[in-house]
Amino acid sequence: MSPVAGCATIRKVCHLTPRVQELNQSEKCLSGEIILVTGGGKGIGRKLSLALAAHRPKHIILWGRDRDWLELTSRDIQAKGVEASFYQCDVSLREQVYTQAAAVQREVGNVTLLVNNAGTVCGKAILELNPHELQHCLKVNTLAQFWTIKAFLPPMIEQGSGHIVCINSVLGLMGLKGLGDYSTTKFALTGLMETVRRELSMYPGIMMTTVHPYQVQNDMFAGMTVRFPKLFPPLTEACVIRETLSAIQYGKRQVVLPAYFHLVLFLRSVLPVACMVPCYKFLGLHRLMENFKGHNS
Repeated sequence: MSPVAGCATIRKVCHLTPRVQELNQSEKCLSGEIILVTGGGKGIGRKLSLALAAHRPKHIILWGRDRDWLELTSRDIQAKGVEASFYQCDVSLREQVYTQAAAVQREVGNVTLLVNNAGTVCGKAILELNPHELQHCLKVNTLAQFWTIKAFLPPMIEQGSGHIVCINSVLGLMGLKGLGDYSTTKFALTGLMETVRRELSMYPGIMMTTVHPYQVQNDMFAGMTVRFPKLFPPLTEACVIRETLSAIQYGKRQVVLPAYFHLVLFLRSVLPVACMVPCYKFLGLHRLMENFKGHNS
């Protein structure tokens, strides 16, 4: 079997895994949920919010910085017959998170499904990152999820149910050249979600879900390329949204996308570093960010 055919076979087998798991679990009804999506105005946050609206939740709340996009997405959700509201909130600012969380609880009610989606990336080597860029990435990607969890988790504990979703990345499980800021913040999120999950072991009604997608085909990682794009094509936003919805509905604790990356992560964990370095170079991962255009370009 050729390497290309072998990789194709692995992908087909691994992609079956999430579907098999679903057969053994009951689907969660979202009709009574009060959902909050950070970064919900545009990109994956907007499309995920619209997809959630198709399941007729009680209310969808959007957080973000761009009022125009928030208002547009809110109107589109309302057009589907679902109540929606938006709050301008820079999640990198702790006091703003707490202020807007209090407003949400006062004006809408307790959030029962929190989707931490907001994120950013600089895409520079460690020595090229200035302190402001690194601090901003840490605040948006990592500290923001501390603040939202601390704001919305207590009411979930009081009522004995709730769901917290973290949109992470495979770079929260493996580091790559030129992504020190992003990978560091995503590794921290992996630890945060695992820790909170352990701390909530006595509250079985509260679910924790972490989604680790590979490169997504959108503006955030525009210009990022691998040596063999046909073997490792970027994910579409539609794929990430579909699998995230499935994870929410079936209470999955962790999702790695695409599923064949489980094999990549396994090999990384068992093979010596001396073996993985040439593998990274062969796949062109050491030149991954050479044509990166920048998240805010």
